[in-house]
Amino acid sequence: MSERSIARRIGIRTLLFPFLVVIAIIAGLSLGFKFRSESSLVATFGIPVGLFFMIYPAMTKVRLGEMRESMKDVRTVGLMVFLNYAIAPFLVAGIAYFFIDIVFLRAGVLTTSIAAQMLVGIILLGVAPCIAMVMVWTDLARGNLPLGVSFVAWNSIIQILTTPLLVYLLARTSVIVSPVLILESVLFYLVLPMIAGTATRRVMYGRRNYSRVLKYLGNVQTTALLLTIVVIFWGEGFGIVDTPSLIWMVGVVMLTFYFVLFHVGYYLSRKLGRNYPDATAIGFTVSARDFEVSIAIALAAFGAYPYVGITTAIGPLLEIPLMLLLVWIQLRREVVITTKMGLSTVGGTKK
Repeated sequence: MSERSIARRIGIRTLLFPFLVVIAIIAGLSLGFKFRSESSLVATFGIPVGLFFMIYPAMTKVRLGEMRESMKDVRTVGLMVFLNYAIAPFLVAGIAYFFIDIVFLRAGVLTTSIAAQMLVGIILLGVAPCIAMVMVWTDLARGNLPLGVSFVAWNSIIQILTTPLLVYLLARTSVIVSPVLILESVLFYLVLPMIAGTATRRVMYGRRNYSRVLKYLGNVQTTALLLTIVVIFWGEGFGIVDTPSLIWMVGVVMLTFYFVLFHVGYYLSRKLGRNYPDATAIGFTVSARDFEVSIAIALAAFGAYPYVGITTAIGPLLEIPLMLLLVWIQLRREVVITTKMGLSTVGGTKK
């Protein structure tokens, strides 16, 4: 398929979106420099509101019956649990060790003390799967959203038990993950958007302007995503100037483990017979990380080691651009897959 054909199928707005993201990042950094004293307040209130309006439009597309059926899919849920808890944390730790201890430390760009703290910070980023933004990435990439929502529900329960064990195994530190922290995330980023989305769907479904409402909510989601990027870089972006060398080093590690984790989940799912939407939901669930939990553990258990906290704080700055890159890759992949499926049905024979 030609590049022009792929571009037509994906859509002009999606192709232009990376440029809008860059503009949002620059705007956030500029506001952070000019209004640094207000950055903490902006991040505290702006990020939760932005995330809500990113997730709520996606929830209008979820049928509760489909989500219940997805939660009962033992084989698919089991595959996700295996990848998320038996593979992902150890793979992240291995990738972090390779870059930090073998590449960066031997190249002389890090001291031993900072390298050790960075390694712990990256490990903290890898232990807990995301229970919020993963739904947005799955929706944007046209994955199986009901399946993705069911994964979030399972992970919100499982990570309370597994995170302390994984932190102890990989970072050799005993921690307690507050169920309240997980409960707050589930309530605000799953339950409330689901209630709002279900209510919107029931009120509007079947009406003449239903499709127009969905299109409008899609614009709300895009706008909320861009504004959230502005707020994140306003609230935390000054760290790019304060610790510039750490940004690119953490970025290299995160870019690697996002791509590796996503494609391990996606291709293994495809190998086991899952279709594109299901495999996409698994890929994003395996790769997206819960930064709220990581930062909370860094502050509670590693407060005496500043670079652990700095490393986990850099995570949210880099997650959105990197995950959007994966979304764009998946949209191209979906176009190629659907086109091949269409060609395979020519002559009345479907492969």
